[in-house]
Amino acid sequence: MDDTIGFTFESDSSAVRVFALADGLGGHSSGELASQFALFRLCSALSDLKAVSEDSLGAVIQEVHKSLFDFSKAGPTYRGMGATVAGLVVDPAGAVHLFHVGDSRIYRREDRFLQLLTKDDRLESSEYGAANPNSHTHSSLLQCLGGSSEFSQIAPHVARFEMSEVPETFLLCSDGVSDMISQDEMEESISDSHGATVRTLFERVRNAGAKDNVSIIIVKISPKPRPPETTQVPPRGAGLPGGEA
Repeated sequence: MDDTIGFTFESDSSAVRVFALADGLGGHSSGELASQFALFRLCSALSDLKAVSEDSLGAVIQEVHKSLFDFSKAGPTYRGMGATVAGLVVDPAGAVHLFHVGDSRIYRREDRFLQLLTKDDRLESSEYGAANPNSHTHSSLLQCLGGSSEFSQIAPHVARFEMSEVPETFLLCSDGVSDMISQDEMEESISDSHGATVRTLFERVRNAGAKDNVSIIIVKISPKPRPPETTQVPPRGAGLPGGEA
């Protein structure tokens, strides 16, 4: 695989930060184009939000779903194109919001362990960390962005993540990862280097057969520093008889 790419963003009181991946539906036409289209529309719309909330974020995802469905009507090449999506939004105040549609996942890292924060939109979903990670590879998606011949509304999963006073690390991945390796294998891949973690995950998936696209993002978010507390000291002698102490 090509080497991993890392980015560092400074806190900005006016910017909305978006970290997301989309995975085109396997076996459907123009899956790669669907994922690119979904990400472009999603990031563009989110960056223009005046305020990020569960309602506003859900509305943006609904709009992207409708736009992708409309685009799929442009011609037979695009018919039925669709994608899953999972991501994080950090608003100007430093609040973190999670969202997903489909079976791309978001995990929270805690030391050397992973906590699954999303639930797959699948007709049959295996338990997290199941002994057989391929047990639901061929199960049907309950919803995704686009991906159908007749339009129907979706119910995006959106939640606010409550940050503590310490940095939090999240791992986002497509089902090409979670379908191929188990919880234990994913946790065994964790190292202090995010780049090394991604490379190890990729190698494990490839060694397991890599039957689908592999997308991995690791995001570390540090809480915004609190403004220093100030204590006003009264002038010397203030409030004492005679002025000077």
